Amino acid sequence: MEHDVQAKTESPRLATVLPERPLRIAFLDSWLQQVIDGSGTAAAIGGLEQALIRRGHRVTRITPRSNWPHVLTLRRLLYNLQLPALLRTLSYDLIVGFDIDGFLWAGRTTKTPYICSVKGVIAEELRHETGNVRRTLWSMSRLEMLNARRAPLVLTTSDYCRQKIHEHYGVASAKIRLVPEGIDLPRWRDMFYKTDVARDPFTVLCVARQYPRKHIADLLHAFVQVKEEVPFARLIIIGDGPDHEFLLELARSLKLEGIARFMGGLPDAAEVMAWYKRSAVFCLPSVQEGFGIVFLEAMASGIPIVATTAAAIPEVVPHRQAGILVPPASPAALAEALLELLENPVRCAEYGSFGQHYVEQFTWDRVAERFLAAVADRV
Repeated sequence: MEHDVQAKTESPRLATVLPERPLRIAFLDSWLQQVIDGSGTAAAIGGLEQALIRRGHRVTRITPRSNWPHVLTLRRLLYNLQLPALLRTLSYDLIVGFDIDGFLWAGRTTKTPYICSVKGVIAEELRHETGNVRRTLWSMSRLEMLNARRAPLVLTTSDYCRQKIHEHYGVASAKIRLVPEGIDLPRWRDMFYKTDVARDPFTVLCVARQYPRKHIADLLHAFVQVKEEVPFARLIIIGDGPDHEFLLELARSLKLEGIARFMGGLPDAAEVMAWYKRSAVFCLPSVQEGFGIVFLEAMASGIPIVATTAAAIPEVVPHRQAGILVPPASPAALAEALLELLENPVRCAEYGSFGQHYVEQFTWDRVAERFLAAVADRV
């Protein structure tokens, strides 16, 4: 057992405010640990972990010990089969299981409170997949449903997610509390302003794990019209994923070579920040987002956003304040919004300035405070 699961523990550093005593908290997390691989989920769990540590709490992040089995789904299942035996030997004030993790522990009668935290509703994500991926996600959604139903309390990131957890998993809305995602704003701004690159008024940036639900193909189709009216416009796409090769081929077929640049996954956060600083507009036409940390990054960078009215996006990006939201799956509407901003630098500056102030409510320290308030009556 001890060879298969490891605990990553940090020591407390600062006194806490709420609750009054430091807590020993276990995070159950079998998802990919690197941000470049795991997209927003890895960043979100790590950000909350560090913010709680800064408040004086001791957080133990229990993760799979190795990359075996190589198939992620099998590795996650094995991890969960091993968890009950491990948790019986450890002592915590609170155990938090993310998504499917902890479904075999949820509902047990123990002295330690258990909470399920749903970052992305798998039953909703699978609607945008096909074939084996869809079937695998359906199986995982059944485990996430068990986790959410058995847990006495469920945390999630948006009202959209709360509605979908109720709809797909039959969990009472009153049992679900909201804790948004966050951003390490002081670090982000420090690195951002130290980055010595100039803003390019014609660069559009997209940062995303390339899943079908991100609808990056819509952005490529939109850019055909954009390049006709703004010849100097270019598109930078950062990220990798299942749709990567398809998107490369689509860009070639649309004659966007040299205009749409695919950077792949960039492991260096400073390099990603440099592209935010170079760019004039951020665009992600996703049709399914449980939250969307990249929107916080764009706001922190002072650039306007073009996105869709789908899912949780309107909860994160105020329309006509931080950017422009258009109907989902509409390349024509995307093109119109992008052209409006690329041709109106004053409006870009107004939306960017609003976003820089608006994003301050999502610092990880504020999110940690909301997390502690949400669980206060359980610990």
